[in-house]
Amino acid sequence: MSSPYGYGGQQQGQQQGPRPLGPPPGVLPPPQAAQWPQQQGQGQQWPQYGGPGHFNGFQPPPRRNSSFRLVLLGFSLLVFIGIAAAIMAVVLWTSGGTTTASGPEEPKVTGPSIVPSPTTNPQKGTAEDYLLNAEVYHTGPLPEQNCPAADLGSGGLAAQKVYYQRLFKCLNDAWRPIFHQLGQDKPDPGLVVFDKPVQTACGNFEPLSGRVLAFYCYGNQIMYVDVKQMDRAFGPKEDLAYLMTIAHEYGHHVQGVTGLFYARAVYLQDHPDQKLESSRRNELQASCFGGVFSRAVAKSYPLTNRMDEFKEQSSNSFGESPDTPEDERTHGLATSQGFWIQNGFNVGENKACDTFAVPADLVK
Repeated sequence: MSSPYGYGGQQQGQQQGPRPLGPPPGVLPPPQAAQWPQQQGQGQQWPQYGGPGHFNGFQPPPRRNSSFRLVLLGFSLLVFIGIAAAIMAVVLWTSGGTTTASGPEEPKVTGPSIVPSPTTNPQKGTAEDYLLNAEVYHTGPLPEQNCPAADLGSGGLAAQKVYYQRLFKCLNDAWRPIFHQLGQDKPDPGLVVFDKPVQTACGNFEPLSGRVLAFYCYGNQIMYVDVKQMDRAFGPKEDLAYLMTIAHEYGHHVQGVTGLFYARAVYLQDHPDQKLESSRRNELQASCFGGVFSRAVAKSYPLTNRMDEFKEQSSNSFGESPDTPEDERTHGLATSQGFWIQNGFNVGENKACDTFAVPADLVK
């Protein structure tokens, strides 16, 4: 079946790799104030999955009588424009940790530590085969990074920009060798931090729109972070939430560079009934990749003495509530998010993140 996402053009069953990504965006200037025009598309139109004011139905769970705050992190929005586009979220979870006079030790963690293994044998060269057996699962750990966190100060635009720029450099430095190992020597993705309306290849967005905190646009390979939304949801003292958010969004970039995003798009053409479960697998995989990265910065951030906070923050700040209607569960429960980010952290290698190979009860 012919596909605009890169797996079509050959008869079914033939070997076909992912479509090459478009040119890199480079570093963009700060966004300018923008009007909110209706999205206008010319030529062929792709299906819309979300949009301004919609955000794929990703809404905050009802407040419950609990000592924890379940903030629904809205990095949700799947939009295919031009090549394709999307927006998503993040998570982390672990426990323990010690320090010594010579510096922080390796964080002591508890929790899940599984390496998924496919239990089916799809036809070689199909999108399902790619999702289950992608090369990225065999690339090992990310190189350890010297990445002390920047001070978020009052949580305003200037402070958040410094925080993200420092963390973004570490993300690029950590993932670049993995991409090189895969033969994907792509320039780094772009990053835009905004507190005013912004026009993107994925549509137009205003600060504090719905629950979207940050999103990654596959169409132009740029990450966008809503300063006001992050400050309202977390505040500058909850800096681990900022780490989790940007690491998750970069996980979506990993999916784009490695072809996983395109394979999933093709898979859904033949399995539309799997849309929601596939979305959860996709989101939880990005969170797992974020966990693998967090392990690479755990000593220098540092996370060593903050693992209890890390666990509580990740397990209660992102994902969906059990009260969320079934037809709106696109990102996975908070407990599922916590499971996969911790699994990525504990295993410490990308082999932990084959969420397309696990039973459905692990991606609720």
